[in-house]
Amino acid sequence: MPKFGPLGEQVFNRTYRRRKGDGFETWDQMVSRVVEGNQSLVDSKFICPLEASELARHISEMRLLPAGRFLWASGTTRPYLFNCHRAPWGPRLSSMHSFAFSELLKGGGVGISYSNRDVQERVPEPAGPVNLQVWVSPSHADHHELARHLAPTSQPSGAVFKVPDTREGWVSSLRTVMDLAQDGGGDLLIDVSDVRPRGSAIVQFGGTASGPLPLVELLIGVAELLNNCVGRKLNSLEHMEITHAVAAAVVSGNVRRSALMSMKHWSDDDIHDFLRCKKDNPQSFWATNISAEIDDDFFADLGTPGGLASTVLEAVVAGMMENGEPGFYNSSLASVGERGDVRCSNPCGEQPLEEAEACCLGHINLAHYGDDLEGAKHAARLMTRFLLRGTCAQIEDPRQELVVRHNRRIGVGLLGLVEFAASMGLRYSEIRHSEKIRNFLTELAETVDDEAWKYSRQLGIPCPVKTRTIAPTGTVAKLCGHSEGAAPLYARHWIQRIRYSNDDPLLQDEIAKGRHTEPCQYTANTTVVATPVRASILDDYPAELIESVDEIDIDDLLGTQAFFQEFWSDNAVSFTCNVDPDLNPHELEQALIQWMPRLKGSTIFPDKSRPQSPFERIPDGVYEIIGEVMGAHDEVGQAIEECSTGACPIR
Repeated sequence: MPKFGPLGEQVFNRTYRRRKGDGFETWDQMVSRVVEGNQSLVDSKFICPLEASELARHISEMRLLPAGRFLWASGTTRPYLFNCHRAPWGPRLSSMHSFAFSELLKGGGVGISYSNRDVQERVPEPAGPVNLQVWVSPSHADHHELARHLAPTSQPSGAVFKVPDTREGWVSSLRTVMDLAQDGGGDLLIDVSDVRPRGSAIVQFGGTASGPLPLVELLIGVAELLNNCVGRKLNSLEHMEITHAVAAAVVSGNVRRSALMSMKHWSDDDIHDFLRCKKDNPQSFWATNISAEIDDDFFADLGTPGGLASTVLEAVVAGMMENGEPGFYNSSLASVGERGDVRCSNPCGEQPLEEAEACCLGHINLAHYGDDLEGAKHAARLMTRFLLRGTCAQIEDPRQELVVRHNRRIGVGLLGLVEFAASMGLRYSEIRHSEKIRNFLTELAETVDDEAWKYSRQLGIPCPVKTRTIAPTGTVAKLCGHSEGAAPLYARHWIQRIRYSNDDPLLQDEIAKGRHTEPCQYTANTTVVATPVRASILDDYPAELIESVDEIDIDDLLGTQAFFQEFWSDNAVSFTCNVDPDLNPHELEQALIQWMPRLKGSTIFPDKSRPQSPFERIPDGVYEIIGEVMGAHDEVGQAIEECSTGACPIR
């Protein structure tokens, strides 16, 4: 068995192991599947002697960890190996939405630019109304649930689309509705008789099916929206409503979570409608994070009294201090060194992407290495080669295949940075001032770039446009129990909440352990398990080296992000800056003005309690008391269950 973090085995069992015969994979079997699947993507002559055993050893010991999607899918018959994507617009009205639907149904996350240059200039309008009716066989188990949506007994005239019981079938049904609207409208009967009923098993992802009702409600809602827009182009928020409805249909199965990032250019005439959309209409946009795309023109305009940039900054800061949104995405800085248009990123912001491009991620666990630069370099070479082979994976969408094969973008990331700094006798706030860490990261980055250049030449593929990143790492970091991404320690003691589907057998295990449980306030058929926890890093390093985020000021937080952006990541750094909810908004504005030109993305989240938040800080002196009240407690590493905003639980 590997040296799991205190919750690592639970995460492995819940998230990454696959069925094998009558049981499940062991950890070693998963590692073998991942390595063999990755190396099968290229000719065996491009695999070094002992590379398989070295790679397996490093993954097994969690010295390096590929992204969760590799752990879940590598070596399977349907290897969806890319965590996140950027959706492409055009040429059809349905193009972006059907792409997003497909990737969300695979369990991926999607970033989307809703800037006017995209939705107004590149997307056609619906030309005629769609008279949509629904049919299901009277013998279907969910017939009663669909009754209020069903067509009369006599079927209407016009086209009939019988939805296959597949992911592709669901996507095709959405495309059929939207294409009919673009092509002039008409009658359409959607027959969902073949869609498996609610509660049926889902083989690929586990869990149970939602039945046809969410799909039917999605298609009816989209048809109604398009019918209200006949003869004119949809605006950004109307397109966002369709994407949200798609995401809600995906979430309804209670197996996958939909991770979306919506961006809009700061100078669009409807930018303020976009910035307040989640506040004005929370039911229509809860499935997405939102960010304002800014650029060099934004920073130039900030000097203009009463200019648009100043009002955008003020509105964004107000939203940040209220609920952590919107964020900022600096497309000018992100575009440096790129081959194409990267004016949008993946949902967590660590990978600027061209349209239809995908993330290809893996992480070096620096908590294992301390000042062992040569050991870290060896891991970096292994991870670089692993990810380059990953770009050779099968890709369904021809647009995605074209851009991935052209750019070969990879993201060799880092985790365990809090432990890494502590091993050098440094607190988190001292990282950005450390010449030793700067030199370590610089040499490690050069190793990645050198290996990427040499291995891409051997494979006969383009050298990657970018090679390094820092992602949130999420549940991957929980496997080993080390600090995630570039984040500081959230707290020394906290309540951690993890969500389980009500039909998940692991939920019963948690109940048997005496965990505190309660129904999820946000998602049906879901239970929240709350556990008081203590950061295990306290056992390994002196307490004076261990800072929690509430003890670090805004300049040190943003400055540390800028440090990693400069000395490690040529892609971007995903970083949520938790701040005191009583921070003066003017102080935050000034900090953002100072640091944003050096950051590709900026996310600020007020550190205040919310119902059922993934983390709730516990004062050091009351940890044992709360543990007694709530039941069993564990020591765990600092590994976040989801993004701090709860919007990116991608495996």
